[in-house]
Amino acid sequence: MAVIWERREDGVLYQVRRQGARMRLFANGVQHSEFHPKRLVTGSVWDLLWLPALLGDPARLRRVLILGLGGGSLVPPLRALLAPERLVAVELDAHHLAVAREVFSVVQPGEQTVLGDAVAWLQAYDGEPFDLIIEDLFAPSNEAVSRAVPADKAWLATLERHVSDHGTLVMNFGDYTEYRASHAGDAETMAAWSSRFRLSCADCHNAVIAFTRDPARSIHLRRRVQAHPELGKALRKGKLEYHIRQLD
Repeated sequence: MAVIWERREDGVLYQVRRQGARMRLFANGVQHSEFHPKRLVTGSVWDLLWLPALLGDPARLRRVLILGLGGGSLVPPLRALLAPERLVAVELDAHHLAVAREVFSVVQPGEQTVLGDAVAWLQAYDGEPFDLIIEDLFAPSNEAVSRAVPADKAWLATLERHVSDHGTLVMNFGDYTEYRASHAGDAETMAAWSSRFRLSCADCHNAVIAFTRDPARSIHLRRRVQAHPELGKALRKGKLEYHIRQLD
C-alpha cells in the first residue's frame, strides 16, 4: 500500500495508505477508518456500526449523530441508506477530521462536522433528540484497541437521554469482554431499551452492541440487506460478512 498522506504529532504517526481505490487511515499502525469511493461495504468493523440502522424502518431515522467520526467511513453508507435530514459528526482529533474532509472527502454540504470532545459536546447539547446515535470513541494513540471513554452509568444515561422514543444506539467495544465488564452489559442499567444485539465479524475482535427503543428482530435487518441491490450482492459474494445475536 502506498502512503498518500502523513502527519506526526504528540507521538502519534497518522498515515493514509492507498491500495487501488481503497484508502485506509492508520494512527500508530492501528487502522481507524477505511473508504472506497464506489463501495458502501468495507468487510470489517465499520459495516457493523451502520448495519443496526436496518433493524427497523430506515425511513424513521431522520436525525443521525456520530460520536467519533474518524476518517468518516460511516458517512457514505448512512447517507445512501437513510438520507437523513440532519447528520452531525463529532471528532476530537483534528487529523482524523482533516482526512474525512480533505482526503476521503466524504463530508457533503449540509452535513455538520464538529472538532471537539464528543462527551462534552453531548453533555452540553440541548436540541432535538437523535433517531440514531453511533458511539465509536477510540483514542488514536491507543494501540490496544480499547475504548477511550468508559461505558459507565453517567455516560450511558447521557446517551440514552439524547436518543428519540423510536431510536437506536450503537456502541463499539474493543471486544465482548470489554462490553460485559462495562455498565452497558448490565440489564438493569440498560432497562430503557427494548432489544439488544451483538454484531461481530471474522475480520476484527470488536463487539458492536446495538440498543433499540422498539422491539426488533435480526431477521428484519437481513431482509433489508438482501433487498438492497448493492448490499444484497455483497452479502451473496461474502463481501458483507457479519454475525448478529440478540442478547435479550
